[in-house]
Amino acid sequence: MEDVNLMTSFTEEKLLKNLKDFESTDLYLRNDMSLPSLASYCKTNTKYLSRIINSHKGMDFNNYINTLRINFIIEKLNNDPEYRKYKIAALADESGFSSQNKFSTVFKKVTSISPSVFIKYLQNQQDDSLEE
Repeated sequence: MEDVNLMTSFTEEKLLKNLKDFESTDLYLRNDMSLPSLASYCKTNTKYLSRIINSHKGMDFNNYINTLRINFIIEKLNNDPEYRKYKIAALADESGFSSQNKFSTVFKKVTSISPSVFIKYLQNQQDDSLEE
């Protein structure tokens, strides 16, 4: 069995750069994004990629992708008031989740509040700033 500690620092740096490039795309929004497809994008194997995500991102592949998706939708909700009118199912779909339940669960795990509470909070902030 190959020891993953044999990864060179050059390989590690290259993978981190590839991950950074990946994060600047919207490929993580595809609901068919998988560890093998990301490994292919990064031109590496799943073992190395998984190790890099675990050690540098502090989470496994699924949590990494889901966090990118939630951060994407938070950014949209913050900067585009139109998104606040969307139903939760539409936000889930827009951010690459296969179900509204999964989206809501992950959203709450990342932000510690539900999507609807978050949207209400943003709406209240907007309303308050309009009254000033």
